[in-house]
Amino acid sequence: MAGNGWLVGPGGAGPYRGLGLEAEKWAELDSNQRRRRASRFTVCPVWPLRYPPGKGRDSQKRWERSKAFPVKKRVTRTLKAHFERMRLLPRILLGCSLLLAGVGWGGAEEFKLDRAKALEELKRIEQKNDKMTQDMLGKAARDWGEAGVDKFKAGQLYQESYRNVEFGRTQEGDTRFQQWKIENKENLVSAEFTAAVQLHVQYLALVCRQALGEKEVPKAAEWAAYWERLFQSKDVPENPADLPEPKTKGGKKRGSAGSRRQGDTGGDEFTKPAVDSCLVRDRQLQGFLAGVKEAEVASGTVDGVFNKVVRPRLREAKSRDLLRLWDQRIAAMDEQVEKGAKTLGADDFKILRRPELLWERADDLEKIGDQESAWAQKMEILKSHPYHPKTEEWIAELKLALGDGSPALPVKEQ
Repeated sequence: MAGNGWLVGPGGAGPYRGLGLEAEKWAELDSNQRRRRASRFTVCPVWPLRYPPGKGRDSQKRWERSKAFPVKKRVTRTLKAHFERMRLLPRILLGCSLLLAGVGWGGAEEFKLDRAKALEELKRIEQKNDKMTQDMLGKAARDWGEAGVDKFKAGQLYQESYRNVEFGRTQEGDTRFQQWKIENKENLVSAEFTAAVQLHVQYLALVCRQALGEKEVPKAAEWAAYWERLFQSKDVPENPADLPEPKTKGGKKRGSAGSRRQGDTGGDEFTKPAVDSCLVRDRQLQGFLAGVKEAEVASGTVDGVFNKVVRPRLREAKSRDLLRLWDQRIAAMDEQVEKGAKTLGADDFKILRRPELLWERADDLEKIGDQESAWAQKMEILKSHPYHPKTEEWIAELKLALGDGSPALPVKEQ
């Protein structure tokens, strides 16, 4: 007895063969009790057998109906359908192989790089990138330059960028930002903080102009004017007692004076490099300012802006305004020392730090072209402070300058 309605009996294999066997030994139901058509997976089906052959009222009709569809025809028709599907398989495989070859396998000839076209495309990309850079930096310079004129606009611009960077642009971020404003209300409305914000915005506008190139580079006088505004905005522009200790010949610092945070205006924002400002990060300009030296300077540090930004510009321009700024800076330090208590830090300033500042001033005077006056001032410094740790270094420097410039020592101007 075989499955799927195929009956095996003494008379051989085939439907309804072996009628002499007992019905319960071979009668079997087809897998589908309701379909009258052959199943796709049944090669030689028989009609559903609800009763054994010879018993039941419709057995003779079912027998006559099964003879109308011989097994040979059904098998042939089923096999033809399978062969038809098999004929399509090579075509499908060929199409897939051609598709894959076009994507990357066997189609390397079609993807050879045309160097001339590639160079032209690179030039177009470079021009597009330069234009985008110029547009972004130019817009930032204009916006920050306009806002830097008014303290209120500068404060609004700063707080908006601070919210976007620190709290995000979502509703939840705005809620937390409003809470932060309430907690820091006294600091945000203070004159010191608003002045620091305005100067910070002005400094960033100058830095963006510096990054734009030769046509927009700020003049030396603009950097000097910024430093004067920064210098005048501070009650204590520089604390002489907290300035870095001079180094000895071996490179070690004298004393144990600790580092200080210069120009603290109520937060760390103005004592960090300008490239890390929330205004720069909000506009995603960090990468465009990476190669700008001025962007590595904090906008609120008096000595940092003076030494790293203003001095190089004024020396290059050979401007005597540099000497005026030197005099303002040294005079302010002297005033702070006179007001303060007589401490060891104040004595160190008079004996160690002040001669160094005077020597740097004389060196700038030499760089802008007045060599004779500069050498005379250096000689006075050496005579007044013969025991300074840098005396040996200064003497060697002055000997070299005098040997190249004049055979005799300069005469002090009366």
